[in-house]
Amino acid sequence: MLSQDFFNDEFLEKRVDTFYGYGNYKGNYWFIGIEEAGGDFQDVEKRINIWSNRGKCEIDDVAEYHIDMGTWDENIQPTWNKLIRIVLTAKGTGNIDKEDVRKYQINELARKDKETCLLELLPLPSPSLKHWIYGKHSKLTFLSNKDTYKNYCVEKRINHISQIIKEHQPKAVVFYGIGFESYWRRITEKITDVEFSPTSEGFLISRNSQTVFVIAKHPVARGLKNEYFHNIGRAIAAKIAEK
Repeated sequence: MLSQDFFNDEFLEKRVDTFYGYGNYKGNYWFIGIEEAGGDFQDVEKRINIWSNRGKCEIDDVAEYHIDMGTWDENIQPTWNKLIRIVLTAKGTGNIDKEDVRKYQINELARKDKETCLLELLPLPSPSLKHWIYGKHSKLTFLSNKDTYKNYCVEKRINHISQIIKEHQPKAVVFYGIGFESYWRRITEKITDVEFSPTSEGFLISRNSQTVFVIAKHPVARGLKNEYFHNIGRAIAAKIAEK
């Protein structure tokens, strides 16, 4: 294998230890997924290098980062579309159309001085949950396979995410990906003793005195309509109003 087929392991290890996502920890609405999408070696190498060049931030501005990547697209991104609908509905916006979503994506979503965060439990981009490119492109032993990687970083990241939620007390935290419910519960258990209640729409909801927590299906899960996410937004607004 040629030397250029390897990641810069110093950058890669720093990314694993410090990167959490995009946006503003002072924002009211946080979204937490399992991992960022990524492509082949060249794509991921560029992502890691751009992140390093931008200062190896714990959280970055999503638009500025993707502009530097040369991948910023003002078309509506499918996952962000549904998350934006949650925020807009929670804030009381009705009759949300595609242009409302597009404007929010361009100007507001996960910007460094705005009201949302997009965080990831796992720090490295991957083409899919089953795909793993790092073992053959890195000499870091904890990246030899995905299980070793998870064992290395998941508990630390659960602890850190729970701590920053306690510190910043956002109005709402939406975990997406029902299949990862055990991880989401481990985060919330470290924050507060809360009981999630199932809803007829298929998401779970809970709250403490500061924050509403939701465990939802993934935004691009098959068969989901916009109304599912509008219902999450309404439920968040109702829980906030109870306080």
